[in-house]
Amino acid sequence: MDFRIVLKIVRDCIRWDRVTYPHADVLTVAHDNDRSLLHEGRWYSPLIDTLEDDMRQRGLTCISVARIISRIKGALSYGKAFSPEGAFARALVAKRLKGLLWRRCYPYSHMEENIWGRILDVSGVRRVIAIQPSRELCVACRQRGIWVADIQHGVIGDSHTWYGESFRGDDRVDYLPHAFLCWDHGSKQVIARWAQAKGVETIVTGNRWVARFLEPRLEDTLVSELMETYRACNINPEGKPTILVALSWGAVHIPNGFMVDSLRDVIRQTSDRYYWFVRLHPNQLNGFATHEGPKFRRYFEENLKGHIEWEYATRLPLPLVLSQVDLVISWNSSVSVEAAQMGRPTCLLDPRLQPGGDWQDLYEYYKNLGMIHLIQPTYAAIFEAIEKFGNKKKSAENFQPYNAEYEKLLQFLAKDDTP
Repeated sequence: MDFRIVLKIVRDCIRWDRVTYPHADVLTVAHDNDRSLLHEGRWYSPLIDTLEDDMRQRGLTCISVARIISRIKGALSYGKAFSPEGAFARALVAKRLKGLLWRRCYPYSHMEENIWGRILDVSGVRRVIAIQPSRELCVACRQRGIWVADIQHGVIGDSHTWYGESFRGDDRVDYLPHAFLCWDHGSKQVIARWAQAKGVETIVTGNRWVARFLEPRLEDTLVSELMETYRACNINPEGKPTILVALSWGAVHIPNGFMVDSLRDVIRQTSDRYYWFVRLHPNQLNGFATHEGPKFRRYFEENLKGHIEWEYATRLPLPLVLSQVDLVISWNSSVSVEAAQMGRPTCLLDPRLQPGGDWQDLYEYYKNLGMIHLIQPTYAAIFEAIEKFGNKKKSAENFQPYNAEYEKLLQFLAKDDTP
């Protein structure tokens, strides 16, 4: 973890919060790395702010809470983002100490539950939608009769500690949200296996950020402006076949932390034939791995300068970048799911995804559909995969059923069922 984050936690522990929460209909929760798009000086959350924009069009008012260790709030955020940083930090430290003392059970934090309870009571919200809502938030919501949902923000699989049955299947019902909002049917299947018996819904809405770029609307000024920005950049003027390398944060199994030497060598050998994008993970810009951003710049200067483009690929919206590429290559990234929904194939290099590996269950749905391929992280295998899959892009996934489910969700959120 970045030392600056540790220092921030220490400082926040002695911070006295003075936060005034306005009244609202819906509360959303996100982290800095979820607010990954900088647009007109403010950080926009592709998932959360897309949802908030759609809710506001239906007359709902929204506020957002930035999760622990977040910096993006107030004028820095697109939405109305608040954070009781001091209270959150103290609750986090106490929770970690409790976890060290009682290792066999979840270190439930009544301090955190009380923080959420106060936010819910003061704001008077009727619904909550969060990226990985904590057990404490779920309890606080259920005690008050407030509907709470978890919105998918990355890969979901049985081996995922937040979504797998072996990790969450024994949770008390009040530790869980009322619903999980999923991108795809594969993610739904993973959760429904254990959540359905507990009365928890799994709703497949598709990735709504992807949906905005698959079917751009004239009235969607943000998407129109972003598409115009991309066109003005004049990227890949020669029209070469394009490959996106999506980086993973905290990649301790890669010696340099970014990409295996074999992939670097393929890029250097083929940059005359292919246009190579490299996209940093949002956590490497804002989040738990911000220290990796400057390190990548040094790696780029020493290894890939003149062979790749990474700044536009990192700053521009992922769906917009994906719409321009023929193939995605990554060590291990949920970008492959978003690429699959846009009809772009992905090759993943992480050996842990191979049969017998610790994460062999991940991406199963799109692997079976032939959109995600597992390859060895060698020069020959990567080069062969480019030749084999580089011209295999397909039409985007049919979003009509997802759109219908999303519309039902919005109607439910807009329904005033208060007595």
